[in-house]
Amino acid sequence: MAAFDTPVLRVVVAIALVGSIGCQLKRPDTVPARMIEPQMEAPAKGPVAGLNPTFVRLLDTQARAHIGRRMLRQQPDGELVEDAVWRWSSAPDRYLDTALRLELTSRADVRLIDAADAPALAVTLVGWHLASEPTRLVGVIQIQLTDVDRTIREELIKESEPVSGELPGNLATVAGRLLQRLASEGITRMTTAARPGA
Repeated sequence: MAAFDTPVLRVVVAIALVGSIGCQLKRPDTVPARMIEPQMEAPAKGPVAGLNPTFVRLLDTQARAHIGRRMLRQQPDGELVEDAVWRWSSAPDRYLDTALRLELTSRADVRLIDAADAPALAVTLVGWHLASEPTRLVGVIQIQLTDVDRTIREELIKESEPVSGELPGNLATVAGRLLQRLASEGITRMTTAARPGA
């Protein structure tokens, strides 16, 4: 028996006892995250005849620091809080970039180019949250056009879409539609101002 009465054996027995107690600890209750991805449709190509297109260069699309993958809800007092369950499958500014590129490639009056001497279009997602009563998805973008002569034109565009029922409801479709409306409205406002004679 003396062979089993060693300090090493005592340490092994102590580790086994602590390990068996640790396995019986209750795991914390966690809420599984659920993902939503906006559903966008490719816009129809516009007529081409007789247009003198405006050439633009699209800079990096950005978002304000508080806008991330977690869905934000606006409380009645105006405070934005993160939803515990619902998240966007990617950062919302990436979806906005996709909507802008879809809009730019579908329009006959605008051409997307990568040239340093073209007017530069910069877009920042300023707001992207659910407002309550009635539930609406609100999107706000700041769009800026820097012309070749370095004049800057900037606008803030705010749009919203109603969301039906409990989440996710039709949120994926609503988000895609809202992003495409913001992109279309922003590009229309900026390129109309950029045209000669406008």
